[in-house]
Amino acid sequence: MKYENSFIPHAEIPQYAKVNLQPIEASYKKVVYINWAIGYFVLFGVLLALFILIKPLQMSWLIISVAIVFLLLISITIASIEIGFKNKAWALREKDIQFKKGWLFQSTHIIPFVKVQHCELVSGPIGRKYGLASIRINTAASNNIDIIINGLKQETAEQLKAFIMEKIEVYEHQ
Repeated sequence: MKYENSFIPHAEIPQYAKVNLQPIEASYKKVVYINWAIGYFVLFGVLLALFILIKPLQMSWLIISVAIVFLLLISITIASIEIGFKNKAWALREKDIQFKKGWLFQSTHIIPFVKVQHCELVSGPIGRKYGLASIRINTAASNNIDIIINGLKQETAEQLKAFIMEKIEVYEHQ
């Protein structure tokens, strides 16, 4: 058997960036805000209880410092949601699925269906209220979830899962 490894010119490299990506549902931003608000509400309650119950913590400079840090964290979270939300998008192609995310550090994942081992549809209580679900896709090469596409309409997520599972079945029988 002769080993071949042909040179591919730069101009012939497929351009994945030219794919028209589908943005995630706009209502998913509400779900993210609600989830973060619940977390911050719990944190605020814990901090409030600590400042009320523990006398040595009842110093005005400490309370003001914690309040400033708390408000700064909320501001960073809001900025992260607003900026990062615009960059979340996905595309389904004949042989793979592509997912883009991030704002400070952007990443694009392309997973060929031949490598997909498992696909899972997930919906939390808040997402279900807005008719949204997520798809988790694992590959055979990883023990972790390779991509999670959040903020899909429930129907779209179900169709996407069915499509991916069908592709997995086809590749298993080849």
